[in-house]
Amino acid sequence: MSSSSLINLMMLYFKLNGGIGNDAKVIMKEGMDVINSLTKALKDNKITMAEKDALVAELDDFSGAVIELIDNITIPE
Repeated sequence: MSSSSLINLMMLYFKLNGGIGNDAKVIMKEGMDVINSLTKALKDNKITMAEKDALVAELDDFSGAVIELIDNITIPE
């Protein structure tokens, strides 16, 4: 990843993080956990069962956070 892409990603993260609700912040945190877990697992271009289990756990946490956000949406009638 180039330095300009990294800076753009950081700016987007801070911009999004500043104006969003708590549920969305949890989703962003869980999403970053998924990315970090995947990056760690693919460091040697092989995924072990332990790394797979850790990634599945992170994806489960992410999925739960997204479902909670959707459940908390109030649709006006």
